[in-house]
Amino acid sequence: MESKKGYVDLHIHTNKSDGVFNPTEIINIAFENQTSFISICDHDTIDGINEFKLNLLKNMNGINGVEFSTYININGKRRKLHILGYGFETNSFYILKLLEEMKQKRIYAHIDVLDYIKSKIKKVPDEEISKLDMGRYCWFDREVIKCLEDGKVDKETILTLKKHFKENRFSYGNDYELNVIDVINAIKMSGGYAILAHPMAYGFQKNEITEIILKLIDTGIDGIEIFQSDCSIEDSMYLKSIVDKYNLLYSVGSDFHRIINSDGRMIGCGINNNLCIEETSLTNKILEKKKYFKGMK
Repeated sequence: MESKKGYVDLHIHTNKSDGVFNPTEIINIAFENQTSFISICDHDTIDGINEFKLNLLKNMNGINGVEFSTYININGKRRKLHILGYGFETNSFYILKLLEEMKQKRIYAHIDVLDYIKSKIKKVPDEEISKLDMGRYCWFDREVIKCLEDGKVDKETILTLKKHFKENRFSYGNDYELNVIDVINAIKMSGGYAILAHPMAYGFQKNEITEIILKLIDTGIDGIEIFQSDCSIEDSMYLKSIVDKYNLLYSVGSDFHRIINSDGRMIGCGINNNLCIEETSLTNKILEKKKYFKGMK
């Protein structure tokens, strides 16, 4: 099974965080979509990288990747950001330390959710609950509700809990607990490149995005994901102008998670083929510095 030179997609999720498919399935979907240069960037974990490396197909290139949940302080306000790391050493103390920190925070947050549920339900389906991965970045409330449904908890109780989660906007536990400065430093000290993920997806105004990027430049950010499924052509050109002005790297990513119940985004292609990018300055840098791995299967 071989792939010709094709599209680049450096932002794909697997079931090691909040995606649906395992790394091997992701590779096969990428192949079918003529995408030959890919990176798995799961949230706050690199657990899928070994399977990714072992199963990457011949004539495909891969890059170590991760997506960190971070925050930045701007004008006294704490703003959430996702920072993508590429080409780092996977055994780096700096990377592993931050990943473990986030995992522990998430476990404690998920325990709090289960404690709340136990306070509302007389008989919790322990067998189903025991199968949950407590440290995984995911829609934990949805996974808990699925356990309750499988455990035959009455519908009225489940509807009450769904309403509670919706009103309180449970968002992946204690999310965005890492300072962006610490994350960028860890990526760079581990031999990698730090890239701002999907700048247009946070709901900021363009002047706010520009201000955040300028602060990130002072912090040492290497580049920006300027081509993304959620980006219009106008948005990408705006981001490209910043990249050109400040000599930053640029990247492309679909942010693919699933096929069912999605907005139609696909690996390599984005939404309605708004990506289909064959080259980026980040992939050129990765190739130049030999920070990629080749598929052999």
